Amino acid sequence: MKLFLVLLIVGLTEVFPSPLNTKSDEARWTIARDGEGKMHLVDLYPVDAETEPAFNPEFDMFFLLFTRSNPTEGQRITWSAESIGQSNFRRGAQTRILIHGWTTSSEATENIFTTRDFLTFGDYNVIVVDWSVGASANYITSRNRVGQAGEIVARLIDFLHQNNYVDLSNINLIGHSLGSHVAGFTGKNVQSGKVNAIFGTDPAGPLFNINNPSNRLDVDDAIYTEAIHTNAGTLGFDEPITHASFYPNFGRSQPGCGNDIGGSCAHARGPLFYAESINSNRFVARQCANYNEIASQNCPGTGTTAIMGGDSAKSIRGVFFLTTNSESPFAQG
Repeated sequence: MKLFLVLLIVGLTEVFPSPLNTKSDEARWTIARDGEGKMHLVDLYPVDAETEPAFNPEFDMFFLLFTRSNPTEGQRITWSAESIGQSNFRRGAQTRILIHGWTTSSEATENIFTTRDFLTFGDYNVIVVDWSVGASANYITSRNRVGQAGEIVARLIDFLHQNNYVDLSNINLIGHSLGSHVAGFTGKNVQSGKVNAIFGTDPAGPLFNINNPSNRLDVDDAIYTEAIHTNAGTLGFDEPITHASFYPNFGRSQPGCGNDIGGSCAHARGPLFYAESINSNRFVARQCANYNEIASQNCPGTGTTAIMGGDSAKSIRGVFFLTTNSESPFAQG
C-alpha cells in the first residue's frame, strides 16, 4: 500500500498552495494546518491513501445546547421530545447554531466566545454542533464529509420546527471555514423550508469551486446568506458566494497579523470579527461595484453603506469593503 504523506510542523494554519506541483497546471500538494496549529503536507491526488477512520454522522455527531440558564456547560440534545423537554431549550426563542471547522470540535475557541456574545445579546438557544469525528480526518476526507454533516444538522432543525419548538424564521447558522459549507449543506437539506440566515466566517476555499454551488455554501441555502472573507485565496474562498460578501481590509491579509505565513492569523479573524459584531453595529462597510475592485484593492465606493455581521437577515446584496483595527475592538465605525 502506498503511504499517505503527512509532514507535521508546529506553527501556522489550515490550507495553502505549495509549489510542489506534479500534476500539470495544478498544485498537487498543499500545506494544511490542523486545529492545534500543526502543519500537514497533503497530497490532493493520492493514488492509494491509508484508510481514514469511519464517520457515521447519525451516531458520531452531537449537539450541545447553551442558554442563559447554562451559559458555560452545554446540555446534549437530540431530535426527541424527551431530550428537548428535559433541557433548557426555550420554545419559540431565537436559536443560533454554531458549526466548527476542520480538526476542531464543539470546544473550538470561536464557539466559546460566539456563544458568550450571543447570550450577552439575547435570551437565546445556542446550539453548538460537534462533527469532530468527521472533521478530524485529512483535509480531503473531511471536506468530503461536509454534506453528510449538514444532513444531520438539517434533521435536527426539521424536528425542532415540525414539533413547534422553533420557527425557521428564528434560526440562524454560523459556520467557520469548513463549517461554513456544513451550514450551506444544512440549508440545502432542511425539508420544512428555508432557515432565516447563514453567516460564513472565511468559508474554506481549497477543493471548493465557484462553478459548483450545489457542493458548497450558496445564496439559495437560506433567506439571507453572508460571508466574511479574511484570508481569501489562501485558506478561505476568494470570490463572492453569498448575498452579501464582506472583505475586511480587502480580505486577503489582516492588520496586526504580521508575517502571517500560511494565513493562520487572517483566517482566524473571521470568527473574531463576527463575534464582536453581535453586540456592535460599528463594522460599517461601503459597497464596491464588483469583486474586481476587491481583487485590485481599489474600491472607491459610492456612498452606499452596510453593517457587517450582526444577528439578523438583511436586504443588502453585493460586495463590501471596510477597514478594521489591528486588535480588539476591531470595528472602526
